[in-house]
Amino acid sequence: MPAFNEDIFGYKRNPKPRGVFSTENSKLIFGGEQGTDVSSSDGDGLGYLVQNWNVSYTQQVQELFEIGSNALYWAKGRPAGQGTLGRVIGDQDVDSNNSGFFPRSAYDICDGGATMRLEARGGHCKGAPAEGGVVLDKGVKITMFGSVITSIGFSMQVADVRLMENFAWRFNAMKLESFGASSGINNG
Repeated sequence: MPAFNEDIFGYKRNPKPRGVFSTENSKLIFGGEQGTDVSSSDGDGLGYLVQNWNVSYTQQVQELFEIGSNALYWAKGRPAGQGTLGRVIGDQDVDSNNSGFFPRSAYDICDGGATMRLEARGGHCKGAPAEGGVVLDKGVKITMFGSVITSIGFSMQVADVRLMENFAWRFNAMKLESFGASSGINNG
């Protein structure tokens, strides 16, 4: 894709974007080992109204120093993860240990937690915007082992009177994979 000369502010850039993010073709699958399609374009997952999610996995590392020396040592801690998800309560009921958005075993720590799966791909156009451009269709598959719900909350604001349901969970191990359009979530 040829670049044009400088614009009036001195910026050099291509006249067309390399890729375009779009609200179309985004996808989110969330839940137990099989997962629930919560954003399906074919209508199967509509009504869950997921607004946001976040997952992090951290490893503790403690620095140790020796008196009278410049030597550095690390003490490796155990990894742990946490996640949050917020959704608007719409035509799907609030989640409980009977409804299935989260597996039953995620509510009872005595069951040892659940295996949770999250697959997501950001919105993108189906084709490249110009010759030499790319389709921004990459996604992520996250498997979380030993997941236990730690918090459920509800909120509403007068400005939009939407009833929000918010979840937090912890997990003890994570598997991570990336994918593009040729492997992973079907566009529908």
